[in-house]
Amino acid sequence: MSRKNVSVAMSGLLALALLAARPARAAGDAFAYASQNYVITAEPAGAHAFVVNVINFSDYVIVVQPQEFIYRGASGRFYVGQVFELEHKDPRGEMQRYTASSLVKGRSFAGLKVVGAFHEQDAVQELSVRIGARRFFLQGMGENAFEQLARKVQNIDLDALDPAAAFASANLQDVGSVEVTDGSPEWERDWEGLLTADGVNPPKILERPAIEPTPAARKARTYGKVRLTGIITKNGALRDLRVSKGLGKGLDERAMEGVRNSWVFLPATKNGEVHEAQIPIEVEFPDPDKD
Repeated sequence: MSRKNVSVAMSGLLALALLAARPARAAGDAFAYASQNYVITAEPAGAHAFVVNVINFSDYVIVVQPQEFIYRGASGRFYVGQVFELEHKDPRGEMQRYTASSLVKGRSFAGLKVVGAFHEQDAVQELSVRIGARRFFLQGMGENAFEQLARKVQNIDLDALDPAAAFASANLQDVGSVEVTDGSPEWERDWEGLLTADGVNPPKILERPAIEPTPAARKARTYGKVRLTGIITKNGALRDLRVSKGLGKGLDERAMEGVRNSWVFLPATKNGEVHEAQIPIEVEFPDPDKD
């Protein structure tokens, strides 16, 4: 049975609806924040993505960036979004696959697909979206509660003169919580080590299938790590791949071929823009005597 994620549309009234054919799922794998100013929802959408909807009931423009989407897994590790998967043309008219920011005008909405090197998506302990100086903590919800929220939100009129009254008339209650930055280092603790000191979200390896060693390497019992460097383009393609430290016995060429043909990458971002960036790559050929 196919799963459907939240979709939004507006024709005077906002429509936020979940389609009927959705598989049974464990409580807590959908998340929502709701107030008279914003509704933010998030659901896992495959191994490396979340569908995120941001509804802005206020009169102000907000900017949403993928690296401001963050969650903590059961292990205690934090994960941030890398890019929004959204085809668009750059100022030169060239087609781009990813973007690193989304502008949500007042009284409008945005449906976004956040892609990242995500893990533990079935064990999310805390999920938040930071917008400006505020961090919105989304509440985990079971299927029934999430669908009830969606049905209520679809009755809100984005053009209403009084958003608070429209929120109340839809019988909506606040969901989740919000914190405002106090300027302390504690505010940034969850991002520590995930971004560079100058705010770069480095390129990520999304998928790294194992690469088989060559017959010559097996025979000579040669194993270890081949170290490569390359450039990840704005569209996530790999170019200028080079060996920085090899092993020989055909493993260097085998590593380059495997990385080019089967590994998947996401580009770097900084200040709301997607950038080309160099990435170090390690391909490990394990000791054949170890399982």
